[in-house]
Amino acid sequence: MRYVKVALPDELEEGARRKAGSLFGARKGSFSRSVTSALVSWLQPDPDLHVGMTAGGMCFEVPERLAPRLLAILVEELRPTRVTFSYLEGEEEAVLACPPGEAVSKIGGLGSHILDSSFMAEFDEAELYTGGGGCISLRAELTGEQKRRIALRLLDEAGLKVKLDKGEFSVTVRGDLVEVS
Repeated sequence: MRYVKVALPDELEEGARRKAGSLFGARKGSFSRSVTSALVSWLQPDPDLHVGMTAGGMCFEVPERLAPRLLAILVEELRPTRVTFSYLEGEEEAVLACPPGEAVSKIGGLGSHILDSSFMAEFDEAELYTGGGGCISLRAELTGEQKRRIALRLLDEAGLKVKLDKGEFSVTVRGDLVEVS
Protein backbone atom coordinates (compact mmCIF):
# COMPACT_ATOMS: atom_id res chain seq x y z
CA MET A 1 0.00 0.00 0.00
CA ARG A 2 1.23 3.49 -0.81
CA TYR A 3 0.66 6.76 0.94
CA VAL A 4 -0.17 9.66 -1.35
CA LYS A 5 -0.12 13.32 -0.43
CA VAL A 6 -2.82 15.35 -2.23
CA ALA A 7 -3.69 19.06 -1.97
CA LEU A 8 -7.44 19.77 -1.88
CA PRO A 9 -9.43 22.99 -1.52
CA ASP A 10 -10.67 23.36 2.08
CA GLU A 11 -14.37 23.05 1.18
CA LEU A 12 -13.79 19.88 -0.83
CA GLU A 13 -11.76 18.26 1.92
CA GLU A 14 -14.36 19.15 4.58
CA GLY A 15 -17.21 17.85 2.43
CA ALA A 16 -15.31 14.65 1.63
CA ARG A 17 -14.61 14.02 5.34
CA ARG A 18 -18.31 14.55 6.20
CA LYS A 19 -19.31 12.15 3.43
CA ALA A 20 -16.71 9.61 4.60
CA GLY A 21 -18.08 9.85 8.14
CA SER A 22 -21.63 9.25 6.96
CA LEU A 23 -20.61 6.28 4.76
CA PHE A 24 -17.99 4.57 6.92
CA GLY A 25 -18.49 6.05 10.39
CA ALA A 26 -16.51 8.71 12.20
CA ARG A 27 -13.49 6.55 12.97
CA LYS A 28 -9.87 6.22 12.00
CA GLY A 29 -9.42 5.19 8.36
CA SER A 30 -12.87 6.21 7.15
CA PHE A 31 -11.49 9.03 4.98
CA SER A 32 -8.95 6.69 3.35
CA ARG A 33 -11.66 4.07 2.74
CA SER A 34 -13.91 6.75 1.23
CA VAL A 35 -11.20 8.10 -1.11
CA THR A 36 -10.27 4.54 -2.15
CA SER A 37 -13.92 3.73 -2.87
CA ALA A 38 -14.33 6.92 -4.94
CA LEU A 39 -11.18 6.20 -6.97
CA VAL A 40 -12.21 2.59 -7.63
CA SER A 41 -15.60 3.83 -8.83
CA TRP A 42 -13.99 6.53 -10.99
CA LEU A 43 -11.63 4.03 -12.63
CA GLN A 44 -14.33 1.50 -13.54
CA PRO A 45 -15.20 1.31 -17.21
CA ASP A 46 -18.39 2.98 -18.37
CA PRO A 47 -21.37 0.68 -17.93
CA ASP A 48 -22.86 -1.24 -20.84
CA LEU A 49 -26.27 -0.12 -19.57
CA HIS A 50 -27.45 2.04 -16.68
CA VAL A 51 -30.86 3.26 -15.62
CA GLY A 52 -31.57 5.15 -12.44
CA MET A 53 -33.77 7.65 -10.68
CA THR A 54 -32.78 11.26 -10.13
CA ALA A 55 -34.52 13.98 -8.14
CA GLY A 56 -35.68 15.62 -11.36
CA GLY A 57 -36.37 12.53 -13.48
CA MET A 58 -34.16 9.69 -14.68
CA CYS A 59 -30.69 9.00 -16.06
CA PHE A 60 -29.62 6.41 -18.60
CA GLU A 61 -26.49 5.02 -20.20
CA VAL A 62 -27.59 3.01 -23.21
CA PRO A 63 -25.87 1.29 -26.12
CA GLU A 64 -26.67 2.58 -29.59
CA ARG A 65 -28.98 -0.35 -30.38
CA LEU A 66 -31.26 0.51 -27.42
CA ALA A 67 -31.41 4.29 -27.86
CA PRO A 68 -34.33 4.24 -30.35
CA ARG A 69 -36.26 1.84 -28.12
CA LEU A 70 -35.70 4.13 -25.12
CA LEU A 71 -37.21 7.03 -27.06
CA ALA A 72 -40.20 4.91 -28.11
CA ILE A 73 -40.72 3.75 -24.52
CA LEU A 74 -40.66 7.35 -23.30
CA VAL A 75 -43.20 8.42 -25.93
CA GLU A 76 -45.47 5.53 -24.91
CA GLU A 77 -45.07 6.00 -21.14
CA LEU A 78 -45.13 9.81 -20.97
CA ARG A 79 -48.09 10.06 -23.38
CA PRO A 80 -47.33 13.58 -24.62
CA THR A 81 -49.59 15.48 -26.98
CA ARG A 82 -46.57 16.62 -29.02
CA VAL A 83 -43.00 15.35 -29.43
CA THR A 84 -40.13 17.48 -30.70
CA PHE A 85 -36.70 16.13 -31.63
CA SER A 86 -33.85 18.57 -32.32
CA TYR A 87 -30.21 17.97 -33.22
CA LEU A 88 -27.42 19.35 -35.36
CA GLU A 89 -27.31 18.21 -38.97
CA GLY A 90 -23.88 19.45 -40.00
CA GLU A 91 -23.95 23.03 -38.71
CA GLU A 92 -27.71 23.49 -39.05
CA GLU A 93 -30.24 22.69 -36.37
CA ALA A 94 -32.79 20.13 -37.48
CA VAL A 95 -36.17 20.13 -35.72
CA LEU A 96 -38.84 17.48 -36.08
CA ALA A 97 -42.13 18.17 -34.26
CA CYS A 98 -45.03 15.74 -34.56
CA PRO A 99 -47.80 13.92 -32.70
CA PRO A 100 -46.70 10.92 -30.58
CA GLY A 101 -47.86 8.22 -33.01
CA GLU A 102 -45.90 9.77 -35.83
CA ALA A 103 -42.88 10.33 -33.55
CA VAL A 104 -42.56 6.62 -32.78
CA SER A 105 -42.46 5.80 -36.49
CA LYS A 106 -39.83 8.51 -37.16
CA ILE A 107 -37.45 7.49 -34.37
CA GLY A 108 -35.68 4.92 -36.56
CA GLY A 109 -34.77 7.65 -39.04
CA LEU A 110 -32.92 9.63 -36.36
CA GLY A 111 -30.07 7.09 -36.37
CA SER A 112 -26.86 8.10 -34.64
CA HIS A 113 -28.22 11.60 -33.95
CA ILE A 114 -29.92 10.16 -30.84
CA LEU A 115 -26.55 9.63 -29.16
CA ASP A 116 -25.05 12.90 -30.38
CA SER A 117 -24.50 15.53 -27.68
CA SER A 118 -26.61 18.01 -29.68
CA PHE A 119 -29.71 15.78 -29.53
CA MET A 120 -32.69 16.88 -27.44
CA ALA A 121 -36.25 15.59 -27.23
CA GLU A 122 -39.26 17.34 -25.75
CA PHE A 123 -42.34 15.44 -24.63
CA ASP A 124 -44.67 18.30 -23.66
CA GLU A 125 -43.13 19.40 -20.33
CA ALA A 126 -40.54 16.59 -20.13
CA GLU A 127 -37.12 17.09 -21.71
CA LEU A 128 -34.45 14.60 -22.69
CA TYR A 129 -30.80 15.62 -23.12
CA THR A 130 -27.83 13.59 -24.26
CA GLY A 131 -24.28 14.02 -23.13
CA GLY A 132 -23.11 12.03 -26.14
CA GLY A 133 -22.01 8.42 -26.26
CA GLY A 134 -25.22 7.02 -24.77
CA CYS A 135 -25.39 9.19 -21.64
CA ILE A 136 -28.97 10.47 -21.44
CA SER A 137 -30.86 12.55 -18.86
CA LEU A 138 -34.62 12.87 -18.66
CA ARG A 139 -36.01 15.86 -16.80
CA ALA A 140 -39.63 15.11 -15.99
CA GLU A 141 -42.08 15.03 -13.12
CA LEU A 142 -42.63 11.31 -12.78
CA THR A 143 -44.06 9.12 -10.07
CA GLY A 144 -41.91 6.32 -8.70
CA GLU A 145 -44.18 3.84 -10.48
CA GLN A 146 -43.67 5.59 -13.85
CA LYS A 147 -39.89 5.52 -13.34
CA ARG A 148 -40.02 1.81 -12.48
CA ARG A 149 -42.17 1.04 -15.54
CA ILE A 150 -39.80 2.90 -17.87
CA ALA A 151 -36.77 1.18 -16.32
CA LEU A 152 -38.31 -2.29 -16.45
CA ARG A 153 -39.33 -1.88 -20.09
CA LEU A 154 -35.82 -0.72 -21.06
CA LEU A 155 -34.20 -3.56 -19.10
CA ASP A 156 -36.60 -6.03 -20.74
CA GLU A 157 -35.51 -4.71 -24.17
CA ALA A 158 -31.93 -5.48 -23.08
CA GLY A 159 -32.98 -9.05 -22.17
CA LEU A 160 -32.73 -8.48 -18.41
CA LYS A 161 -35.30 -9.49 -15.81
CA VAL A 162 -34.74 -7.38 -12.70
CA LYS A 163 -36.88 -6.80 -9.62
CA LEU A 164 -37.01 -3.16 -8.56
CA ASP A 165 -38.14 -2.22 -5.07
CA LYS A 166 -40.71 0.51 -4.48
CA GLY A 167 -38.06 3.01 -3.35
CA GLU A 168 -35.27 4.62 -5.30
CA PHE A 169 -33.31 2.36 -7.64
CA SER A 170 -30.27 2.22 -9.85
CA VAL A 171 -29.37 -0.63 -12.23
CA THR A 172 -25.91 -0.86 -13.77
CA VAL A 173 -24.76 -3.55 -16.18
CA ARG A 174 -21.07 -4.18 -16.93
CA GLY A 175 -20.54 -7.31 -18.99
CA ASP A 176 -22.26 -10.18 -17.16
CA LEU A 177 -22.47 -8.28 -13.87
CA VAL A 178 -25.81 -6.67 -13.02
CA GLU A 179 -25.79 -4.37 -9.99
CA VAL A 180 -29.14 -3.29 -8.53
CA SER A 181 -29.22 -0.80 -5.70
